[in-house]
Order: sequence, then C-alpha cells, then structure tokens
Amino acid sequence: MKKPINVYWSPSFDLVDKKDWTFLYPKPEVLFSNILKNKNKDIGDSSFFACPALSNKFKKMLVFKNSLSCSYAYSEDEDPYILPTTEQYLSIFRSRENSINDGPIYKTGVSYLFFADEPLSVSFTPAYFHKPGFTKYASIIPGEFDIGQWFRPYAFEFQTWNKSGQIVLEEDEPLFYAEFKTERPIVLHRFNHTEILERYSLACIDTTSLFGRGQNLQSRYNRFRSVGLKEKIMTEIQQNLIIDEKIKF
Repeated sequence: MKKPINVYWSPSFDLVDKKDWTFLYPKPEVLFSNILKNKNKDIGDSSFFACPALSNKFKKMLVFKNSLSCSYAYSEDEDPYILPTTEQYLSIFRSRENSINDGPIYKTGVSYLFFADEPLSVSFTPAYFHKPGFTKYASIIPGEFDIGQWFRPYAFEFQTWNKSGQIVLEEDEPLFYAEFKTERPIVLHRFNHTEILERYSLACIDTTSLFGRGQNLQSRYNRFRSVGLKEKIMTEIQQNLIIDEKIKF
C-alpha cells in the first residue's frame, strides 16, 4: 500500500477578533461519498460510480460548504457599495480592482489554511457537480498551489456577473471543491489557527510586496524551502492539532 500524505486544515479567521468563528466552518466531505448518497440504486454496474476515471478523481476531492444563509445588495456605480440585506451575514468586502468587465470581485471573511507534510498540489474550483444557488450571481475565483511548499489561506472570493445586483448564499450549499493531485492516500487532520501561524501565512502573502511582482510559484517555493519555513510551520501545527476523527481518502 502506498504511503499516505498527511494534510492539515484550519479555519483562517481574524485572530484580532476575540470570537471563535468555528461555527462558520462545517467539516468538509469527500465528494465521492457526498454524491453517493444520491445514487440511483436501480441502475447497477452501469452507473458512473463504477467508472475509475470519475471515481478515482472524486475520491480525491473535498466539498466545503456554507454555514449561513445571507444576502447582499451591491453596485459599482458612482458611489460603490455592498450591503447585507439579511440580519445574519458573513463579513464581505471588495478585494481587488476589476479583472474583467463583468462586475466587481468580493471576498468574504471565510477562508481556510491548508498544509501538507510533503509536496502536494491542490486545485480549488467551483462546485461543478452540485447546483449552488449563488452561481446565478457570481463564480468563485479558482486557484492551484502546492500546500506542502506554500502556506497561505484560500479565501471564498468571487467574481460577480453584473455591475450591480444581489448575491444570495444559502446554508449548506457547497462553496468550492478542493482536489488533491495525488494517487496516494490522504489523511486529513484539523488544527487550531494561532498567532504564530498567522504570521507565517502573512509572510507568504506579502512576498509580492517584499520581492516584487513577476515571481512564479516555483520561485516562491524555492524561497520557502531555503529559509526552512516548512519546519517552522509543521512544528507549530503539531503543537496545535485537534483531537478529532481523521478523514481518510
């Protein structure tokens, strides 16, 4: 049997706030197990669940879901704004200048930290095998990086389709998928986010301002490795592991 890779995850909320926002971060599910609940039991061996091209891929993907129903009205007219239209809501803000002409980009306060004990590329994509309602209004910003050689949050950031309108998020709808690019088994652990880990993640985020634009991912990984940041991060994570049921997939 192939040696497993240990993957660690944690909510990445603002540590300046005295609240613990764990309630906003439901535990992820393996995509294959999630959609298996809806399997047509009358179809037999001809279902796509029996196809290794699909099942092997879906068995290496996690589904991360939303925890809170909320909505917002927004506009980027002369006086741009985004305002919640529900009593309960996730914090939200304009994250960057428009990259395309469709509409503004927003980021919620929901973000996640991932790390692995060896190199492992992870792709973050829209939930394309579910039907989340918010995709009528926007799409998440996808991405991919090596979580064994880089340490930064993946945020729920999305591109709106229009220059003004509304955004509606429903409780329990999938926000995004995380696909782990390996054929080896994964053991998923959860850890507590700490101020030390926050400093390490901010150091990775700020490399652009420190070393300038134009760096590719490999150059960032080289810097990360050359200063021994992996060992510092792993030491802090190991000291803050949560006694929890591990997810193996």
